Amino acid sequence: MNKLLLPTLVTLFFTASSYAITDSELQNAIAAKLEVQLENKEVANYTAKFLMDNILTWKGKELALDQADSILAYSFGNRVLENGNQIPGKMNEDLADTVVEIYKKIEKPVYAQWEIAQAIGNRIPAKQLHSINPHIAPDGSLTYLSTNGVATDAVKMSGGVMGKTVVVGFYEHSLRTITTSRRMGIDAYAPANINLPMTMILNQAKHGLVISRLSLCTKLAIELLMSVVI
Repeated sequence: MNKLLLPTLVTLFFTASSYAITDSELQNAIAAKLEVQLENKEVANYTAKFLMDNILTWKGKELALDQADSILAYSFGNRVLENGNQIPGKMNEDLADTVVEIYKKIEKPVYAQWEIAQAIGNRIPAKQLHSINPHIAPDGSLTYLSTNGVATDAVKMSGGVMGKTVVVGFYEHSLRTITTSRRMGIDAYAPANINLPMTMILNQAKHGLVISRLSLCTKLAIELLMSVVI
């Protein structure tokens, strides 16, 4: 049996595309399986759609850069120094590099959370770089913005005329930021032909250093958490 296993796997690898099913067929199959397990068709259909939209789909609709009118960048955490000060950190520096890469190609207005804007520095002209900062309460405390809050402030800063917007975020974070941006009235897309930064777990999984299931669990955790937070 072991002698037959390798040829079988090779055959499956090269012929798998011929057995590909559509997204609709996959969603229906998941729903059918869940309906048997949950004994509730409505819950099964809802869960199947959630899995398709948020777990099994990683990429948002792309837009060619030459069609973009603006750039919107969402940060990914920050680094806190021993004295309590916050700095962008490596993840946001990578996002900043990506924003600069896109800007050099199209020179459109950039709306970026402060961590990214700070990491960009003078690489983008000040008149084109709009920093989205935390809100300061009357008592002096800072209110860190949610994804919704960032999108809302970007729309306000643009005067409501952002046009077609390419969204920069970490790869695992990208689809949710695009979806949220659209929900807040922004015509948002993923930047075509641009490699978005990945978190360490996904980057290692891509190169076969850790099992890809960790990446899926990371995305699932992010989506479940953010579905509550935002």
